[in-house]
Amino acid sequence: MEITLQILILISIGLAAGTFGSLFGLGGGIIIVPMLLNIERILPGFSTVPIQVAVGTSLITIVFSSLSSTLTYRKQKRIDFKSGLLFLIGSVPGSLLGSYINTLLNTDRFKLYFGVLLVCISLFLFASSRFKKKPKQIHKGMIQTYTNEQGEAYTYSYNLPLAIGLSVIVGLISGLFGIGGGVMLVPMMAFLFGFPPQLAIATSMFVVMFTTVGSSISYLSIGSVNFYYVLLLIPGAWVGGKLGAYINQKLKTETISVILRFVLLLYGIKLMIENM
Repeated sequence: MEITLQILILISIGLAAGTFGSLFGLGGGIIIVPMLLNIERILPGFSTVPIQVAVGTSLITIVFSSLSSTLTYRKQKRIDFKSGLLFLIGSVPGSLLGSYINTLLNTDRFKLYFGVLLVCISLFLFASSRFKKKPKQIHKGMIQTYTNEQGEAYTYSYNLPLAIGLSVIVGLISGLFGIGGGVMLVPMMAFLFGFPPQLAIATSMFVVMFTTVGSSISYLSIGSVNFYYVLLLIPGAWVGGKLGAYINQKLKTETISVILRFVLLLYGIKLMIENM
């Protein structure tokens, strides 16, 4: 009975992480890592894992949830593959570097750092919302166009060296915190480069799929993965990846943006308070 309950709970965690990650382009580690770091206190009968194992386990799970959502977003024709491949030039090496740095962190302060990161990102999103209605008049560098299901055309652009440089930071965050990197990639594309938000989310999941593969290999090589948890998280994460993409298609962009800001802010504050 206890094993059955564990299976159901872990599948549910994977489902929640996959859905949330796909819906907002974050990857899902924002749920998996904190859960694995506190699971013994929350759910009796489970064993809390070390930080590096939580991150490694999360990253492998995200590989499958991001693949699932990428396949769904591809059918919806919402992925900018050209830009995604360019961002990978920086994000893959960054993810490998982040994986290495994670092994050097003060593990007692990990959740505090994680909380600070989430709060900073949420504040950035709140500040950026002030400018969301201002059209971008001048386009330079890599110029792209996108037409949504309603026939509305969008033009956006970015400086390639800057984009690749920022992608290194995205990859670094992916490997360091095990959250997939989308938590930085989505606001970078949507608010800095002018991507339509839903296109940014879909493209983010495509990039996250590759960055997490690179990071996962690093954690596998040092044995920092709990395979029991991985095997039970993956089925839910796979279904969640598809479900999140489906919900994203139905929700208004503004609704997605508002929920994302508040979730990141509140969860980040919670982690900071618990670990100060």
